[in-house]
Amino acid sequence: MEARIVIRNAVVPGLGPGSAVVVEGVRIAALLGPGQPIDPRPGDWDVDADGRLVTAGLVDCHAHLALGALSRLAGLPGRAPASLSDLRLGFRRRLEDRAGPEELEPLARAGALAALRGGATTAFDLVRGRPGAAGEALEAVARGVSAVGLRASLSFGSRGAEGAAEVEAGAVFARARAGDPRLRGCPGLDGVAEASEAALEAAAAHVPALGLHASVGEDEGDLAHAFQRFGARPVEVLAARKLLGPRTVVAHAGTAIQGEGLALAESQSLLAVAPRAAMLWGAPLPPLLPFAALGVRIGFGTGGLFPDLACEAVAALMAHRQAERNASAGAGLVARVAFPPGWRARPSGQRSAGSWRGRRRTSWWWTGGPPCRCRTWPRPT
Repeated sequence: MEARIVIRNAVVPGLGPGSAVVVEGVRIAALLGPGQPIDPRPGDWDVDADGRLVTAGLVDCHAHLALGALSRLAGLPGRAPASLSDLRLGFRRRLEDRAGPEELEPLARAGALAALRGGATTAFDLVRGRPGAAGEALEAVARGVSAVGLRASLSFGSRGAEGAAEVEAGAVFARARAGDPRLRGCPGLDGVAEASEAALEAAAAHVPALGLHASVGEDEGDLAHAFQRFGARPVEVLAARKLLGPRTVVAHAGTAIQGEGLALAESQSLLAVAPRAAMLWGAPLPPLLPFAALGVRIGFGTGGLFPDLACEAVAALMAHRQAERNASAGAGLVARVAFPPGWRARPSGQRSAGSWRGRRRTSWWWTGGPPCRCRTWPRPT
């Protein structure tokens, strides 16, 4: 019989205060509401949550596990670029051009370990690396992630002349991992302005079966480039090229407006936002509460910059309050994004809205197999 951890006096979403979580080995075995008895066992490790919120492993909906932390160094005082365009051209592109498989594997391992320590047990990772080496890069990151037990969906951020081949390499990787319980894959796009026509067509062909992880509309520069090339906004370009769908993750979209929000909602695409990355680079956030009201599925991501995912929700709330100059603004933001309507907590072994099975869901999940770490956060106020 496996050893148990019994977390009592916890706040469990869907069950309320005074609830309990029972963990056997590496699985959540039971969720018990207030007043429900727990039969004691010899060797139980009892933990008093003291009214804190308890969640299972979080899902980082947009990460750059290998190179994200290095990009954060570019934001240090005295070194920060004037814009995201300057960051891409002056720092990130030079870094990516030097990042081959031999560099990506240990960096991904370190990034995955930081994510686990920050409470995430799953990440949707948009891999960046040397152009033309997408397949090798994905395999290297897969080795690094697997070494520490993080679950992940990996895609390569295709761009430029090699974009179509990089999309196809992502599709090959995804099909090879279709039955893997811990690693999945899908094609990726690192922006629409630099994507070749061949890459966009290749990605569209794979979206229904494999999905897509696309980073678009980070700032006004991305918006201007999309208008210059396509005469449309970034999310509109994705919609027109049939790149949206229930298996598509659209990262950032900070310049998105209501029409783009409707396109995301109608296609059931997931919008992944990284509030602290946006704040660090002076980039906009999409209108989260209006988008949630439209029915857009929204999840929090880190962009690989900061591993503690739960603080992204706090940053989003702070951004809304600062913009509105109102301490009560965005009161329903975290509830609508992190625990959307219809979300239910279920013990392992039962299906739930956040279960694995390779589908892109919300930023929280309860079920699935190992690894599973319970996290406790300060009491709600």
